[in-house]
Amino acid sequence: MTTADTVKKDVEPGPVVEKFLEDIEVGRYRSAGPITVTAEEIVSFAERYDPLPMHISDEGGQETVHDSLIASGVLTIALKQRLIMSVERNKAIIGAARIEDQNFLKPVRAGDELTMHQTCTGKRKSKTRQDRGLIFWEFEIRNQHGDAVFSSRDAIMLRRRP
Repeated sequence: MTTADTVKKDVEPGPVVEKFLEDIEVGRYRSAGPITVTAEEIVSFAERYDPLPMHISDEGGQETVHDSLIASGVLTIALKQRLIMSVERNKAIIGAARIEDQNFLKPVRAGDELTMHQTCTGKRKSKTRQDRGLIFWEFEIRNQHGDAVFSSRDAIMLRRRP
């Protein structure tokens, strides 16, 4: 989609890989994006999952402290996942164990271009299951102005090398 002077930016799914607990180094940094958030996407998502007035129309947003249409926080989390999967899709992931300390730092608005930053802050073998462990990631999502709009800390369960 294009407007008079902007092009909608998007990401494609990344390569399928198989990286085990032992393959991920602490300090590993990855980034992805940008991805453009559209008004249509904000409204469509909100109509189904989070139909607050500020998420379904500009007028509804103008009646709040936000002064315009803003994205649902749940959509922001989904966009984070889309950006993660644009880097790589790891077959060794068992699933998310925890998503902690989610911070919605600034509203995400139509036209924002989001970039994801991810840093591995630690890892450990499972205390009870020898075939797996946990990887700890810190995430930050920034808009086109460099403003942090979202952050979280995630613990992802990952298989160990057989």
